[in-house]
Amino acid sequence: MLDPAPLSQVDLLSREIGFGIGHTAVTSRQDGFFLGGYAAGGTTAPNHAQDSGYNSRGLVLGWGFENGLSAFAGYAQGVSYLDDDIHEARIRSYFLGTGYSGSSNGVEYGGALFMSRTHNKLSSPAWATGSTDHDGRILGLSLRGETMLREGEVPGTGLDLVVTGDVLRHATGDYELARKGGEIQSRVTYSTAFRAELGAPMRAVGGILRPYAAYTVFGGDQDEMTYVTEAGSRSFDASELLSEDQLSLGLDYGSKDGHGLGGRLEAASNFEGDSALRLHLSFGF
Repeated sequence: MLDPAPLSQVDLLSREIGFGIGHTAVTSRQDGFFLGGYAAGGTTAPNHAQDSGYNSRGLVLGWGFENGLSAFAGYAQGVSYLDDDIHEARIRSYFLGTGYSGSSNGVEYGGALFMSRTHNKLSSPAWATGSTDHDGRILGLSLRGETMLREGEVPGTGLDLVVTGDVLRHATGDYELARKGGEIQSRVTYSTAFRAELGAPMRAVGGILRPYAAYTVFGGDQDEMTYVTEAGSRSFDASELLSEDQLSLGLDYGSKDGHGLGGRLEAASNFEGDSALRLHLSFGF
């Protein structure tokens, strides 16, 4: 029987690079040329499956038009190492997307719709899971809304609320497990996230410093896996890697006019003690 944990890492990694690119495109967006990047990593310990540590990173280049529309391209890659020290999963992808931002009645909002073709790789000995090298397709949507709950004495300071939502679809076709003599049939994974973030922006030297706390609900729907050999086929569930609740604490920094260098550093944990660390950087010209 195949271990589903190594084969399920592509579900986690596709979520990480997809949401990473989507969030970067939305938060880095400026009129004119903009540039953003992210790096993130964490651990996961699913029930009835071995633990893993993962990380990912990505870069976004885009152009924002005066009417609120934007277009962007990006690249991201990620890797996951399982606790048995014999399985390694990798993903890389180029992204194309479009975005929109605006404001109405004191609410600033933005969104990004993006797509990509993924390249997925799993490395392990033949006596374990074997190896695979196959492609997939991502379609994702990231949305963000922000409003000031209480204005401070200085404009742009006080207490604010940020709400975000994300959904991502990752589809992979049939792929062979090299040196194993079998094939995993095509499957589709959906990843979702909803997040509420409370921040307290304040003036700092040259810009705005914003400590914040957030609560995120991750969800997903992972197709079962069907393994086909000459002797027949059998199906089994994927390891549950997408559903969890996270608490986060972080710090934002940005210039007063939104141009120049900005950044965000965040630490997060779920209720089982699995942790994550995220860094976002942006530059508006």
